[in-house]
Amino acid sequence: MSKSIGVIVYGAYGQIGQAVTEALLAQGVYPLLSGRDAKKLKQFANKTNLPYAQFDLINPKTIEQHMERAEIFINCAGSLIANPEPVARAAMKSNCHYLDVGGQYHTLTTLYNLSNLAEENHSVICAGIGAECIPGDCLAGSIKNSLKDLSSLEIAYDISHRFSAGSIKSTLSRLARGNIELINNTPTQSQYSFNAKRILFGSRLKHVSQVPTGDLAAINRSTNCPNIKSYFAITKQFTPIIRLLNWIPNLLIAKPLHKMIDKLLGGNKGKPTGISHYWAKGVSNDERIMVARVSTPDIYQFTVNAVVYIANYLLKHERSGGVYTPSELMTWQLIERIPGCSAIRYGDMDG
Repeated sequence: MSKSIGVIVYGAYGQIGQAVTEALLAQGVYPLLSGRDAKKLKQFANKTNLPYAQFDLINPKTIEQHMERAEIFINCAGSLIANPEPVARAAMKSNCHYLDVGGQYHTLTTLYNLSNLAEENHSVICAGIGAECIPGDCLAGSIKNSLKDLSSLEIAYDISHRFSAGSIKSTLSRLARGNIELINNTPTQSQYSFNAKRILFGSRLKHVSQVPTGDLAAINRSTNCPNIKSYFAITKQFTPIIRLLNWIPNLLIAKPLHKMIDKLLGGNKGKPTGISHYWAKGVSNDERIMVARVSTPDIYQFTVNAVVYIANYLLKHERSGGVYTPSELMTWQLIERIPGCSAIRYGDMDG
């Protein structure tokens, strides 16, 4: 099928969507802008002098009409937590590659069940192509490359950034469903643990709290490691909220708490504040230990760089259809190739 459009950017008027669009333009790629809000979409289209199409992601027929014209559909509008399957199936039916910035656990596990169908339709489906999945997935993959038979993995993040309103909403949604870790390949509810351990990020030791992240699903798929935990370096002000979540999960519904979290995390609304650090520790079945670390630009710049890098790769290279984690699609060395990221550093101690 002849494709008249290289890339569709969905949610183009959002913070990530605008930055992705501008980065694509800088590399000579002229995307079709799309999204639900007609007014915001038209304003951004006028600013960039690009074509646009307003539609939502509810009606598969409508989605297919646009995907049939495109080689790649990039969803920058937030993870399709409720049901990501219709959009992915529309992409496969249209022989279009589907890239999703969102990477929540349910989104990933739902898409992974469509692997065979994606292969048959020669479509690449890859979610979590941002800061939520790529660093952990690639660090875990690099450890797997050396240790082979992994019995357990721990992933930790020190995000040097103030969250946007969309990221805060996504974080609250995740926390409200309770903490998850993988035990013997099974997602298992566990308590939120505060000050669980101390980890060296960059040149500083920081306390981390155990919280759920979407990349547990990606890491489990790409490494076959059965036991995985994830942690975040969280400020002291946030610790009381973590404690309360173990007793009153529905507390996240309360508007006063929303305002408190927005104040703690929202601050400068997504403006860069520095380098983010990621850490991973793997233990093999014969009890060998490996620690890996990597540093990236702030999470929004990293996500934009990653999306554009992967989209450009798919525009220029043939790739077998299938559902992939980021490291499966581009190997675990992907993170070292994304502009602004450090090389992976290894050690055998926590630091």
